[in-house]
Amino acid sequence: MGAVADGFKLFVRAVLPAMFPFFFFTKLLTSLGGADGLAKLMKKPMKHMFNAPPIGGYVLIMSLLSGYPVGAKITADSYENGLISRAEAKGIIAFSSTSGPLFILGTVAVGFLNNYLAGLIILLTHFAGAILNGILFKPKSPPLSELKPLTPKSYDGVLSEAVNSGVFAVAVAGGLIAVFGMVTVFLQHAQILNFAQEILSKIGVKKEVSSGVLVGLIEVTRGALFLSEIGNLRLVVPLLSALISFGGLSVILQSSAFLSKCKIKFRYIFLTKISQAFISFCLAYAVCFFVF
Repeated sequence: MGAVADGFKLFVRAVLPAMFPFFFFTKLLTSLGGADGLAKLMKKPMKHMFNAPPIGGYVLIMSLLSGYPVGAKITADSYENGLISRAEAKGIIAFSSTSGPLFILGTVAVGFLNNYLAGLIILLTHFAGAILNGILFKPKSPPLSELKPLTPKSYDGVLSEAVNSGVFAVAVAGGLIAVFGMVTVFLQHAQILNFAQEILSKIGVKKEVSSGVLVGLIEVTRGALFLSEIGNLRLVVPLLSALISFGGLSVILQSSAFLSKCKIKFRYIFLTKISQAFISFCLAYAVCFFVF
C-alpha cells in the first residue's frame, strides 16, 4: 500500500503536469490536421530512411520533444484516424519511442550526474539509436499512406475528445507507474533483486552496477539514480543510454497499452526496445572511450 501510494504521489507531483499537456495538444493537433505541415516537410526523409508515411515525421518530432510514451500515443491516434496501416504503425514505433530532453538533460544529467556533457552524450546516442533502430526495422514495402490526405476532423467535439483522450492516457501511465513502484519494492523486500545481484557478482558484475541495471529494467528513473552514484562515467553513460533507450518495463507496457489499438503485440515492442538499447549502448561506449 505504501509503495502504491508513493507511486501515485510521484505521478501527481511530477508525471501528470508534464505528460497531460503533451497528450492533450498532440491529440488536438492530430484530430484537426495540424500534423499536415510537419508531415509534408518530413515526407522525403521518412520515405528514404524508414519506408514510413509522412505522418511518421510528425510522430518522431513530437516523441523527441516530449518523451515517453507520446510517440506510441500519436501512432495509435494516427491509426485510429485512418492515416496509417498496422504495418506502417509497426515501422513508425521502431524509431519514435524515445525519452525527451527534459528528462535526460534535466533529471539525469543535472539532477543525478551533475555533468551536462554526460547528459549530451546520452541524449545524442539515445536519439541516434532510435534513428538507426528505425532503419533496422523499416518495412520492405514503400508506404501506401503517403497518398492519403491528412483530413482534419470536424471541430464539433474535438476539444472534449482531446481532453478525454489525455485523461485516459495519463491514467494508464499513472496506474502503471504505481504498479511498477509496487513491484520494485516487493522484489527488494522479497530479496529477489539481492539474489539476482549475487548471481551476477559471481561473473564479475559489481553489486552497485547490477542493482542499477536490474531496477532500471523495471523502472528507468530509479535505475538511473542508482547508476549515477557509481561515478565511473565511461561505464555509467553507456549503461544509462541503454536503459533510457529500453525505457523499462513500465514504459514498454504504457506503450503497449496504447498500441494495442493497432494490434501490435508486446513481443514486437519489446524486441524493438532491446535492439534500440543495444545500439545506443554501443554508440555511447564508443563516444565515451574518447571523451572520458
